[in-house]
Amino acid sequence: MNFIRKRIITYIIVLAVVVNLDFILPRIAPGDAAEILIVGYGNPGLQTKLLAQRFGLNQSVYVQYYLYLKNIFGTWPPNFGVSFQYYPTTVSSLIGQRIGWTILLILASLALSVVVAYAITSFTSFRRGGKAELASTYGSILLNATPLYWTGLVLIWVFAVTLHWFPISGAVNLDTSSIFDYIASAVWHGALPVIVLASSIVGENYLILRGTTQEVLKSDFVTAASLRGLREGFVARRYVLRNSLLPLVSLLSFSMAGLISRVVLVEVVFGYAGLGDLLVDGIFNHDYPVLEGTLFVLTVIVVAGGLVGDLLLVRLDPRLRK
Repeated sequence: MNFIRKRIITYIIVLAVVVNLDFILPRIAPGDAAEILIVGYGNPGLQTKLLAQRFGLNQSVYVQYYLYLKNIFGTWPPNFGVSFQYYPTTVSSLIGQRIGWTILLILASLALSVVVAYAITSFTSFRRGGKAELASTYGSILLNATPLYWTGLVLIWVFAVTLHWFPISGAVNLDTSSIFDYIASAVWHGALPVIVLASSIVGENYLILRGTTQEVLKSDFVTAASLRGLREGFVARRYVLRNSLLPLVSLLSFSMAGLISRVVLVEVVFGYAGLGDLLVDGIFNHDYPVLEGTLFVLTVIVVAGGLVGDLLLVRLDPRLRK
């Protein structure tokens, strides 16, 4: 509990810092939100000061900051106000419509990357120096170094534009008639984004597992298991990989912020209707409430993912419990 308590205190500090940055960064960016909204609506005759008054932009920064904190921590669920761009839709409503797609994309890509890395490591752990290990190692390095947006654009060009196997953009068809059609449409739209995001993670996952398995293979209990006549695949899965998961869980726990940045890129490239796509819309339109809400929720996802990783580490590593 001491370890978990320290981690929770760390996450609370991170959340406090990010809450303040969510308010400060959009307001110090170049441009005026009211003027950008006028251009967006195509009505140059609309007075900027009236629009600023409607959204409270004419108030002092201190009043805006007070109302911002009051709406987040003084109400439940947190109230992020009304979107400038999608007025009169609330930010909470926009986040509620999109957060499920982002979480689905994160979980599916993480699961796929871990399963693939686990399977490759299980196959190559007892084949050190062989062609399979060399191919998987260089392939992982290549995947890890390839820009995420480039991979996404190539897959869109090949499988969506040329072969027409997958849609170019979107998260689901709106004209589905049944729940099964809805699920099938969601899988069809999410296949390429999940593959692209997982491909950017599987490389580093495999390299971490490969490095730790090389150390575990030197252990006495692995030698004893092999001398007992157990199959290599069984020894790799039951003895080697189980003791190699700690660095991988630690990596996933501490790389949640990097994963969120990749999710934003994937959603923008594929036009996937998640929080990342909403965040970029808010940046282009200086939509302060949308920026504050999406950044806060994404930070909570990062903190929650890190906390889950810490709990798994405590569960898997008896040394932390001591």
